[in-house]
Amino acid sequence: MNLESIVEARIHPGIGVARVGNSEEYFIGPEVPNPVPPPPGGYRDAQGHLKRQAARFRIFGYDVHGNVVGELTAEYAAVEWTVHVANKKAAWYSFDAALDLPEAATLQSPRRNSQIQGADREQLVIDPGPRTVSGPGATASPFDTGTFFGHKVDLGGIHTDDAGRLIFLGGYGKSGSPLPGYTLTTFANNGGWHDDTSDGPVTATVTIGDRVLTADPAWVVTGPPNYSPDLITPQTMYDVMQDALNGQLVKLPKTPSFTNDILPLLSQFNDAQWVNKGFLAQFGWGAPNDFLDPALLAKLATKPTADAGSTTGAMKGDPYGELRRQIFNSFRNPGAAQFVPQAWPPIYGDAFGSFTPSPRDGFAVTQTLYNYLQQWALGNFEADYNPTATPPQSLDDVDPALRPAALDKAALHFCMGGPFHPGCEMTWPMRQPQMYRAPFRLRQHPDSAGRDGMDYGEFLTQATVTSFDGPLSASGPGDITKWMAVPWQSDTASCRAGYGIPPFPADQFIPTFWPSRVPNNVLTEESYKIVIDASQPMDVRQAAFQYRPFWLRRLRMNDPRIEQITRMIHVFGALAVIERREFDAGPEFPAVMYVATGPHESELLKAGHAGDEGSSVTADFANARFGGLRRH
Repeated sequence: MNLESIVEARIHPGIGVARVGNSEEYFIGPEVPNPVPPPPGGYRDAQGHLKRQAARFRIFGYDVHGNVVGELTAEYAAVEWTVHVANKKAAWYSFDAALDLPEAATLQSPRRNSQIQGADREQLVIDPGPRTVSGPGATASPFDTGTFFGHKVDLGGIHTDDAGRLIFLGGYGKSGSPLPGYTLTTFANNGGWHDDTSDGPVTATVTIGDRVLTADPAWVVTGPPNYSPDLITPQTMYDVMQDALNGQLVKLPKTPSFTNDILPLLSQFNDAQWVNKGFLAQFGWGAPNDFLDPALLAKLATKPTADAGSTTGAMKGDPYGELRRQIFNSFRNPGAAQFVPQAWPPIYGDAFGSFTPSPRDGFAVTQTLYNYLQQWALGNFEADYNPTATPPQSLDDVDPALRPAALDKAALHFCMGGPFHPGCEMTWPMRQPQMYRAPFRLRQHPDSAGRDGMDYGEFLTQATVTSFDGPLSASGPGDITKWMAVPWQSDTASCRAGYGIPPFPADQFIPTFWPSRVPNNVLTEESYKIVIDASQPMDVRQAAFQYRPFWLRRLRMNDPRIEQITRMIHVFGALAVIERREFDAGPEFPAVMYVATGPHESELLKAGHAGDEGSSVTADFANARFGGLRRH
C-alpha cells in the first residue's frame, strides 16, 4: 500500500448496526449485502441464549482524488477509537405517528414522562459518556455507568480485534422500570420504562508515521434482534437513505439495472414467504408470483429487442412486456391520492392506525424504486442478469476499491425500510435529507452530548421538526433511537399481521408489518423434518410445508394483551430464529428452506401454545394497538 498517497481517512460503515441479545457471546453483523453462512456455532450459545450482533468498523485511506488506497489496519497505522452512545427514549416525545406525513400537520406529540419536569428530566437520559480504545486486542471499560433514576443500565462496550478494527457490542435486551407501579400499557410509549438500545458517534484519530489524520466519523445504532438474519425485507433502510439522498448527496442512474435494482425487490417478496403465510400464498414456492421460479425469472429479465416498438414486431420484439406492465401496475404508487387496499406490497403503511382513511394506510416503495420499476416495465433497463453469478460471501471476496461501499450498504441492507410505526432499528427521520452531511453519514451535533437539542416545549409538532434548527438538523448520542418505541419489546410483540380494521379487508395473514424481522408464521423444525422425509406420503409432506404456526406463540396468545407484551420482556431471547436449511427434497419443494429453530420448540408445540396456524389479531388487541391513535 502506498501510504504516502493517503490524504484522508474514513470510517466504514458510515452507519453500523449492532443488536441486543441475552448472551455474552456475539457474532459480527453483515459486511456484504447478501446472506452469508451463519456464524460459527450459530446464533445461540451453548445455553440457548441469543447472541448479540456486533458492529465492526474499519478505516480506509483515500488519495487526493477520493480513490480508495486501502484499509488501514494495525500493520499500517495506529488508531485511537472513541465511541459515545446514549439512550434518550424516555426523555423524548411520544411516538404517535411519523411526523413527516401530510396527515400529521396538526399532530402534537407530548413529552414522554411529562410529569417529570425541569432538571429532573436528566434522570431519564442514560448517558455513560464516551469510551476510548486503541491498539489491537484492546478493551475499554463498558458503557455501564449511565443511569435511569439512579438505576445503572449497561449499554454494551467496545474492543478491538487483532488488526485494530473497532468492535462495538450493544446491550443485553434488558428493559424495565425502577419506579414502583409502572407497568407496560401500550406498544410505544410506556412511562417510567427504559431499554438498553442506544446510538451515537464513532470517531477515530489515525497516525501514519509522523502524520495524524482525523478520520471521517461514523455512527453506531443498537437495535432489537434480527430473528430472520438471512431474509431481506421488501424495502431496506439502504433503499430509504438512497431515496433521501438521491439528487443531492447521491446521484443514482436513471436507467435501472435488472440485477441491482429490480431483482432484489422482487426476490425480497419471495423471502417473506418464510415469515408470513400470506406472502407464501402469493409470492412463495409455486405461487402465482414466485419471482424466483427460473422460467418466470428468465422472462422478467428479458429486455425488448430493437423492433419491439414497431406495429408488426411488438410481440416478437417484446413478448413479456405485458407481464412486466402488470407487475408494475400491481405496485402501490407512493404519490397516489387514493388508497388501493390490494396493491403491493401487502404491508401496512405509516399512516395505518393513526389516520384513516389515507393513501398511506398501505405501504409503498420509495419513489426511486417505483421509478425504476416503471422504467423496467417500459423495457428501459440493463439486461445484466447472470443466473450463474455468485455473490461475495465475505469482504475479502469484494474488489478492494469497492469494500467501503459494500460495508456501508451491508449494514443498512439488513434493516427495515418501513413501515415506520415506528419501526425496528431506525424510523422516519432517516428519510429526511437534512439528517445527512455526506452519503450515509449523519450530521453531528456540535454539542458532543446533543443535550441542547432535547427541549422543544411540551409538544413536538411537524412545524418544529421541519424547521432549519429542529431536531433533524443535527444528531448527538441517543438521537436516532429516541424516536423508537420504549421498550422495544412492547412494539415487537404488538406489530403483527391481519388486523381486520377498515379500510383493509379482513385477512388472517396480510397486510403485515415487519415479518422479515419480526416473523408472523413460520416453518417449524418438526414440519421441516416431515417435508424432507421421502418415506412420508406426498400429501403429508405438502401439508407439513404449508403448515405455518404463529411465531409469537410463546407469548400465549389467549392471554390478555398486557400480559403478552410484558412476557416479551422475559422471553425475547428464547424466540425462534429463522435459519437456512439446504436439502434436496425433490422437485416438489425448494432446495433451500428457512426453518424456525430455537430452544424447546418441540416442548412448546406439545404444551399447546402453538395456537392456530394463522396470525389473526383479536379485536381487543387491535383496538389496544391502534384505537387510541385514531383521534385526528
